[in-house]
Amino acid sequence: MELRQVKGNTWVLDSWELIPLYRLDAHHCVLLDTGTWDQRDELEAALDAAGLDPVAILCSHAHMDHMGSNAYFQKTRGTQVIMSLGEAAQIMSPLGIQLQYYNFNMGAFGQYPELGTAPCLPDRILLPGEQAVEIGGAQFEILPTPGHTIDHISVRTPDDVLYLADAMMTGRTLHHSKFPFAFRVRDYLDSMRKMRSEPADKFIVAHFGVYDEILPLVDMEARFFAERMLDLLDLIDQPTDPKKLTSDICRTYHITATKLSDVSYFESSSLSYLNYLRGLGYLEAYVEDNSIHYRRTP
Repeated sequence: MELRQVKGNTWVLDSWELIPLYRLDAHHCVLLDTGTWDQRDELEAALDAAGLDPVAILCSHAHMDHMGSNAYFQKTRGTQVIMSLGEAAQIMSPLGIQLQYYNFNMGAFGQYPELGTAPCLPDRILLPGEQAVEIGGAQFEILPTPGHTIDHISVRTPDDVLYLADAMMTGRTLHHSKFPFAFRVRDYLDSMRKMRSEPADKFIVAHFGVYDEILPLVDMEARFFAERMLDLLDLIDQPTDPKKLTSDICRTYHITATKLSDVSYFESSSLSYLNYLRGLGYLEAYVEDNSIHYRRTP
């Protein structure tokens, strides 16, 4: 994991996703997310090699690829964990994480050992309306960007570097993902489009890249998403539900979902897309045989 300077005291740890940090001084830093559980050794090695000790984690949201080592650093190094209210509530207990991960029993995720060690109570909770937080004398601006999760935040460092986390995706990562995940699609798109008018000297997108300009990438994802929604409508030529749509998506895009977690992810995503298209008036929901189904409107 290579440590690469973005601007001033803002750096990124370069891996399959970017983990930004802000140097408070020669030996202390603030981490913006902590990556996955299996990145932990590499993350610690990079910090130790740079002589940096994380005094705080300013976490964007409660997905395991962004907060996988929050509890670990809190317990082993006394690192302060700071999260928004809606995200903090989801990781304070195993039940909260279970609900975050598609309401599967924790035991069903044996391939994710971090789920057993991830729960922690953040040291500081950012309440709705809080626009900034001071850490070690440095001021970080908080921008609410909900949609990907219920209380996702983006963070501007004192160097005017804006970390978008998962408020959007870019380039090859976007196309590889097939469909961006959003807990509520409308809010996700609204938050993403808000970035069109949000100035910054540099932009960091966790998946994936550091950019001078973000507007063309926002427009690209908006077009990509619109095309994907049209593709979904083509798949819904007969009444459907999240399970059937998941099967149709995997077949159409040549996705092999062999893990419980993968299938659950796609079913959760499918429900979000169905509700979005329903909200736009393209689909209607109805009950038949004690189940909720969706069909195209005339």
